[in-house]
Amino acid sequence: MSRPADLTSKAQSFGRCCDGRVLLERLPDTRNISARVYIQGKLVRKSTRTANVREARKLATQWWQELCVRDRRGERLHVATFADISVKYLARRKQDADAKTLSSGQYRNLVQKDALLAPLIGSRLITEVDDQFLLRLRERREQATNKKGDLITQSTIKKDFIFIHSVLVFARDTLRVIAVVPANPPFRGEKAIVRQGRPFLTQDEYKTLTTLAKTQAGEPDQNVRSQRQRLSLYRFILLSVGGALRVSEAESVRWCDCEETTVLTPQETEKAAVLMYVLGKRSRGGSRSAAHVMFDGYRAYEEMKSEREVLVDHADDTALLFPESHREGMKRLLKDAGLYEYRDPKTGKMRTRDRKSLRPTAITMRLDREDNISYRAIAEWARTSSAMVEDYYDQLHPAQAAGEVATFRKKTSVSPAR
Repeated sequence: MSRPADLTSKAQSFGRCCDGRVLLERLPDTRNISARVYIQGKLVRKSTRTANVREARKLATQWWQELCVRDRRGERLHVATFADISVKYLARRKQDADAKTLSSGQYRNLVQKDALLAPLIGSRLITEVDDQFLLRLRERREQATNKKGDLITQSTIKKDFIFIHSVLVFARDTLRVIAVVPANPPFRGEKAIVRQGRPFLTQDEYKTLTTLAKTQAGEPDQNVRSQRQRLSLYRFILLSVGGALRVSEAESVRWCDCEETTVLTPQETEKAAVLMYVLGKRSRGGSRSAAHVMFDGYRAYEEMKSEREVLVDHADDTALLFPESHREGMKRLLKDAGLYEYRDPKTGKMRTRDRKSLRPTAITMRLDREDNISYRAIAEWARTSSAMVEDYYDQLHPAQAAGEVATFRKKTSVSPAR
C-alpha cells in the first residue's frame, strides 16, 4: 500500500534494482528500508524489515520475482489476503482488550487461533474464501491431530470456523472489501458435535488440590516471588470455585468491580458473599455480568483485601485482582497432586485438567452437595443456561454413581397392627 505523497517525497532513496523497476527507500521516522513498485496499475510498497542496503536489495528482488509470478498466473495483487484482514481484525480486538471490553484471555485465544490457521488460509485472497474452500479446509483440519496424537474433535474444528466467520464479517461490515460472507460448513450427522463435559475434580480431589496449594504457598524455603505467585494461585482456585468463574472472568476482575454483600438462603439466613462484575463469555458490548463468590472464595477475597489495605497506600482501584496468568502454575500444581492426567471412565482415553476445570468443579460440587437445588438457580449463579448445566456441567463419576446405587436397601414389610 502506498504512503501519502508528503511522506514519499521526504523519503531517503537508496537507488533501484530489478532493471530499475523497484525503488528502495526509507520513509521518515522509520528504521527499515522499504521497496516500492508499480504493478497492475497501482503502487505497492513492502518493508524489507532490514536497514542493511545489500540485504534489502536481495529481499526486494525476491519480492519482485514473486509478484511477477503471481501476475503471470493472473492473480489480482491488490486484493487483500485473509491474513491481511485478520491482522486488522486482531488489531481491532486488541483495542477492545485494552479498553477492557474484551478479556485478555479471549484476545489471547484469538491470536492463537489465527497463528494456527495462518498456514492453511492466510495466503488465500479474501474474495476466494467461499463455501467450497471452507469445505476443503474442514477436510484438511479433520486430518490434524492434537498433542496426544488423537484426531482433533469436531468441536475444535467448529471453533476454527467461528474465528474465520468473525474475520469475514469484519471484512464485509467494517472494511467493506467483500459483499457476502459464505456459510460455515454444517456440523450434522457424522460430523455432529458430541458434547463432552470438561474434566472436573471430585470433592475429595478438590480438597487434595487446595490442601497442597496452601501447603506450597506456605513453604518457608522459597523466594518472595514464588511465594507470592503460589499464594495468588491458591486464592485464584478458591475464588474461581467459589463463584464458578470462567478463567477469562477471573482474569478480568478489578478491585473496583468487587463489593461485599450478603445473600439470603431459603432458610432465611444470610451468607457473606462478594459481588463481582466480570467480563467474560456472556458479556455483550463491554457490559459486565454479576457473579456472587461465596464459601472459601469469600474468605480468600477478605485476605487479599486486608493485605492490600496494609501494603498499598494509594492503590489503583482499576488494578486486576490477578494480574498474572496462572496457566503454568496450575499445571504444575495438578501434576504435583497427581491430578493432571487421568483416564476418562466413559471413553477410556487419557485426558488432562487445567485452570478451566475449576468452573465445572464448582458447579458439580454444588449439585452434589445441595439438596433440591434447581438447574435454574445453578444456571443463574454460573451465568449460563439451564440446558448447559444439564448437558455439559452436571457430571457424575461412574464410581460415585455406583456408590450411590450401592446404598439401596430392600424395604422390610411391616405386619399391620392387630
